[in-house]
Amino acid sequence: MKRREFLGGLMSGVVAASDAAMNPTSAWAENSRAATSGGATHSLSIAKRVLDVNGKAADVFGLVQSDGSVGLTLDADSPFDVTLSNDSGEATLIHWHGLTPLWHMDGVPDNPAALLKAAETRRYKFPVGSGGTHWMHAHTLQEQNLLAAPLIVRTADERKLDEHCHHLNHMVAGMMSFVAYA
Repeated sequence: MKRREFLGGLMSGVVAASDAAMNPTSAWAENSRAATSGGATHSLSIAKRVLDVNGKAADVFGLVQSDGSVGLTLDADSPFDVTLSNDSGEATLIHWHGLTPLWHMDGVPDNPAALLKAAETRRYKFPVGSGGTHWMHAHTLQEQNLLAAPLIVRTADERKLDEHCHHLNHMVAGMMSFVAYA
């Protein structure tokens, strides 16, 4: 084996390992940058989608943003400002698990909120609170059909770490290019 082949293989492994180990949610982080809170209202849609399970179609639900990404990534101590549209064709309601919204926005059916009817839209606005990995889900049987999604609340330190990992990945990729063409 030649030195260049060895270094090229080594750097390929470093790039793959650094992205997976140091930034396991890089796909979510990239997709959710537009969804990161900064005073804007976020739009979420309750929709139906089809998954392939062992060659068979399975109808399931999803909580998606207008850009097609799933879930939300918000900043700690910022406002939770979400417009939720029910495009599923069925009445449902979403609970913001791990957050502490006002009691009438908690997403538990009939306690006191009525179900969100098909084609209905509601706005939810309350403080996000501290950081953590949470999820949003239905408090109906639709949860078993995947009506759930991640709800990530990042602290200032986590945002800095995300930026650091992003820059580190670019640096390693640059090193890889140098070794490949050396």
